[in-house]
Amino acid sequence: MVRFLSDPENPVCREMAVVLLANLAQGDSLAACATAAQKGSIGNLLGFLEDSLAATRFQQSQASLLHTQNPPLEPASVDVMRQAARALLALAKVDEKHSEFTLYESRLSDISVSPSRNSLVSQVICDVLFLIGQSGQPWDASLPVCACARVENLET
Repeated sequence: MVRFLSDPENPVCREMAVVLLANLAQGDSLAACATAAQKGSIGNLLGFLEDSLAATRFQQSQASLLHTQNPPLEPASVDVMRQAARALLALAKVDEKHSEFTLYESRLSDISVSPSRNSLVSQVICDVLFLIGQSGQPWDASLPVCACARVENLET
């Protein structure tokens, strides 16, 4: 499935792979570990989100012009983008992958502040950033990551 994530020429298979990976990774920690162990899983999920954001920006820039040409890629739906973000969050919970996530921190930051992002997608990406920022500290699995981030923001 990870291989399908890197194929922008086949958007249907790519989106199905995102949904399947997200559901597997969120549903079972062993599946999250197995997915995280696959080479390119994190980078390909990020690439999917970046491609979707780029297609959205292109579509928005063309909205003011007469629709003279079709976008090179159709942007993924917000739900599929949120699934990709949730898959990243599930993979970020795999302790062994925190160091790999730090390599992608700038890409995650770019996605979280992208002007064409969706607030729900951005929130999950911020949760990923928060989680990898806490990599040296124990994580309380009973609290949602976003709740932990909000509590810390209120204290400072």
